[in-house]
Amino acid sequence: MKKYLVCLFLCMGFIAQVSAQYAFFPSSGTVTYERKFHLRNYLNRNFMNKPDLEAWDKISVEAAVKNGPVEMITHHSLKFFDDETVFETIKEDYPANYRNVFWHSPFIADSKTYINLKDSNFFKLLPFGDEELLMKDSLPHVKWKYTDEYRNIAGYDCRRANGIIQDSIYVVAFFAGQIPVPVGPELIHGLPGLILGVSIPSMNVNIFATKVELTNTPVSAVLTKKKKVVAEPKTAIIAKLKTSVYDWLSEKEFNKKLNAILF
Repeated sequence: MKKYLVCLFLCMGFIAQVSAQYAFFPSSGTVTYERKFHLRNYLNRNFMNKPDLEAWDKISVEAAVKNGPVEMITHHSLKFFDDETVFETIKEDYPANYRNVFWHSPFIADSKTYINLKDSNFFKLLPFGDEELLMKDSLPHVKWKYTDEYRNIAGYDCRRANGIIQDSIYVVAFFAGQIPVPVGPELIHGLPGLILGVSIPSMNVNIFATKVELTNTPVSAVLTKKKKVVAEPKTAIIAKLKTSVYDWLSEKEFNKKLNAILF
């Protein structure tokens, strides 16, 4: 009997060792995120108390505060496959009071972002009137500091890290070490696990995963079917946005918009 028990324990130890050696670490799948943008807080903080706000802008902002939603909720997907990801907005019907206030959001809802971690660069597709712009640039550096706070998101235990992106934007992120892919929504990256939660206080936005599906589907770098759209460097895209789309914004406000586009 003793010999039997000894053999049993040895076998169990061997199985546990083999299981540890061949633990499953997924590297591909799709994450669905819910992004909550607190419109009223954003407008009150950035516009309502500005003494130099022009009359027309003041009327527009006051109307957005009065008639728009307190919070705008949109949904997005992140497809990841090894070193490549695509982040995009999920098309859906929005409430009627969203329609006239999207302009006040610092985010461009219809953008798409492709990341190649191996090459450390990204492509970002932006609407440009009836046309599209395709930006190409290197991935921004994010300075991370780990904490001992944990939160369960979409069924995964995630650790909190605080980061600084673009040298000044404070970011709170929660990453799942069980999925060792150093990516997340938009251009947030660089942690040893898939980022399932992001909070950016200065932009009044929270992005948290609601579902994680593990698949084996490759990611495509093709963001548009329009053959005339050619990738351009960030400086060229910024110049076009500044002179043709956001020419009515002050330099300070344009930079805020740009930070949201590039975060």
